Amino acid sequence: MNPNYTDTITLYHRQPAQQSADKKEHWSRAELPQCFFKAETTTMLSDTSETKKNTYTVRIPAVVMDGLTVAIGDIVVYGSCADEITGKSPDTAVEVLQRHKPGAFRVTAVSDNTHHRMGKHFRLGG
Repeated sequence: MNPNYTDTITLYHRQPAQQSADKKEHWSRAELPQCFFKAETTTMLSDTSETKKNTYTVRIPAVVMDGLTVAIGDIVVYGSCADEITGKSPDTAVEVLQRHKPGAFRVTAVSDNTHHRMGKHFRLGG
């Protein structure tokens, strides 16, 4: 195992409404130990202004994923998080995300890096 994989993350995976029996959106929650979490503030320059943006990188070893699914739009929270996303205030996806900022992000990129001989992992970006 990579010695940099020391962080615990909580992954919220959205299950679309059409896949559930009651036709409502559901979120599953999984705590994943032995991951890598990195948050950076990057500065973007345009002609007349600069903007700062948080960028996130998470690496999850393949053995830790153990059959879990991750997709664009899911939510990652740094550390152990007991919040449930119910879809009703104060526990909507947006409210849980905002409550845990800057240590939380919505997944915008997923890379499956399990085809290598060593260091098999999934990379999430946001």
